[in-house]
Amino acid sequence: MPPTNSRPTSDRHAELIARALAHAESHLDESLTAETLADCAAMSRDHFHRVFRAYTGCTVANYVTLLRLRRACALLVSGHEPVSDIALTVGYESAQALAKAMRRDLNTTPTAVRRGDVPAWKKLLTSCHEADLPPTFKGATAMQVSRMTHLPEGVVALTATARGMVNNNMIRAAQQAYGELMQAVTGAGLREHVASYMSVVPDDPEGPDDPHCRFIAGLVFGYSMATGSGHCEQPAGLPLSGTLNWQPIASGRYAVFTHIGPYTTLHQTWKSAYRDWLPASGEQLRDEPPLEVNLNRPETRPPEALRTEVWLPLV
Repeated sequence: MPPTNSRPTSDRHAELIARALAHAESHLDESLTAETLADCAAMSRDHFHRVFRAYTGCTVANYVTLLRLRRACALLVSGHEPVSDIALTVGYESAQALAKAMRRDLNTTPTAVRRGDVPAWKKLLTSCHEADLPPTFKGATAMQVSRMTHLPEGVVALTATARGMVNNNMIRAAQQAYGELMQAVTGAGLREHVASYMSVVPDDPEGPDDPHCRFIAGLVFGYSMATGSGHCEQPAGLPLSGTLNWQPIASGRYAVFTHIGPYTTLHQTWKSAYRDWLPASGEQLRDEPPLEVNLNRPETRPPEALRTEVWLPLV
């Protein structure tokens, strides 16, 4: 039986995200990472950055940057403090670091703001919407769970890891990671034994171009995660080189959602699952990373026909 929710219409995650936002607003001069804010909100680090994006529309890093730049602009306009002092107040190590951020993200400079120029930077400061945090959940019908499933113990995946978000997507990293996997599997004559293609993106990207953001691709042999059939195998004699590694997949309950369409629109399903379905369901997230399972592959299907499952781990 799923856990009951004593407040079936209350969106607890909205309250927790609001707590994190309040902490960020009042601690701009400190380090504000996704991990820091997850701990402040008492939320799982595995889920926090996805829940945060579902509610605010942007990543933790982008939101914190906008908070800092908005505060810096307000101080520049309203006072006469040195730019170096303002930079430290809002969390930048120097006036040069603040100026660089303003040029990159707002297309302006501290000097221009201080003298009263009003370019397009004011609109950019509203890119993320704090008002988009509802105090109660009104209900949503757009996202329906495809199925509830239980992943048995003992399922392991051969994984490869690549890094790099480019222009807000991980396609290049995904191609690199799956390329490494398929080269090894094909070379060992094991391609026909692959029963599941899955992936994990465990990091909150530090902007639209983040060279450190990880994409972990995985292959499961013998066991179909989509149908729950078969028996997981770990073929012997497969040499581990490069980033290849055997990793267990957390067993237990999962809510599964099916996305149909290109990978570039997957964020819409993630947002609906976390923001719409989860609060209404009364379910609670388990402290394990969520997964994506590919039901077909881009090598054989056009983007509009791609089918991807989103797996949320539940207690």
